[in-house]
Amino acid sequence: MASANNKILTRDFNLHFVSYFLMAAAFYFLLPTLPVYAVNALDANKNQVGYIIGVYALSALLIRPFCGYVLDAYGRRSVYLWALGIFTLLMAAYHFSSTFFILLLIRVFHGFTWGTITTGGSTIAADLIPESRRAEGIGYFGLAMTFSIALAPYGGDQIMGQNNFTNLFNVATAFSVAAFVLALFVKMPNIKTGQTKISLSKMFDKRVNRIAIVMFTGAFPYAAIISFIRIYSDELGIKQGALFFIFMAIGVAIVRLVVGKIMDKKGPSGLVFAGLAVTVIGLIWLSYIDSFWPLMAIGVLVGMGNGIIMPTVQTMALNMVPIERRGAANATFFSAVDLGIGAGSIALGYVAEYYGIDRMFFICGIILLFPLAFYFMFVRNHYLKHAAMLNKG
Repeated sequence: MASANNKILTRDFNLHFVSYFLMAAAFYFLLPTLPVYAVNALDANKNQVGYIIGVYALSALLIRPFCGYVLDAYGRRSVYLWALGIFTLLMAAYHFSSTFFILLLIRVFHGFTWGTITTGGSTIAADLIPESRRAEGIGYFGLAMTFSIALAPYGGDQIMGQNNFTNLFNVATAFSVAAFVLALFVKMPNIKTGQTKISLSKMFDKRVNRIAIVMFTGAFPYAAIISFIRIYSDELGIKQGALFFIFMAIGVAIVRLVVGKIMDKKGPSGLVFAGLAVTVIGLIWLSYIDSFWPLMAIGVLVGMGNGIIMPTVQTMALNMVPIERRGAANATFFSAVDLGIGAGSIALGYVAEYYGIDRMFFICGIILLFPLAFYFMFVRNHYLKHAAMLNKG
């Protein structure tokens, strides 16, 4: 286990990182391109586009509580590998999504596997990281998702070209297969409670509930971006709008290199304020732009906000629970993110349909003021109390 030394970049951590990156890249190949597929090949409209993101996020939400329970009760390896194998089969199934209903059905089941893999993958990463460098290690591991968000949406757009969806699904499937093969070689710590009787308290961890509220509301703008940024750039006549995701990932990568160290040494409050404030500025600015470079600059800003918030708040959740409850803590954390993305995608789809995408982004900026206030009023002291209690224990 990682706790035996103070090294983060071990063989198993590196293998897990690459496997997780390939899995996430396969998934993010489809994120900006499936709405195009739905509109161009299946004649969907804007409010239906929101369901493509919403149903996968909500199905991921439904499965996460059970993920946390089985990861803690039965161990990480078998659960993770089964989910990754089914994820790969479902990736190939997009070839058969000839109607919008079939597409949504595949998205539902893909959401189940996505929820399991991301909960399990993050829990395994935390198990492989030294306790004293947890935030730093989680920040590094998060770069796997960052790099996939940076490269895969644009890569998927280029692979798709002029509606070449067969190539798109082939490449995504190949990446998934490679991720599964690499995962077979990762030696994962055998951490489990052995308490197999299921209960609600084993699925979630109530200590993380306040953090979950921050993540639920904080996920709304992300839902808007992944659902509509490509369509928005097309409406504005901005070519190569998919490059937004690369600039967004550049912003994430810049801050993730330092955020973990700051969190480990100085705590979360300054980081939470900075991350949310930067994102608010980016979203409000996004509602006024009309050209390429401002769009890319906003991508960097929003990426910086995401790169600060995600590892900081996830580390907070893990710092509040003992090692054998990390699965439940991660399930609670990611369930809130999924619920925010799912509800946000669907609700904001209607806002975009009736009021325009520009006003929708402005509204998202205003929404983020809520988690900012909620954190300082109800979360900060709650976190400090529980983290201190765990350290004493």
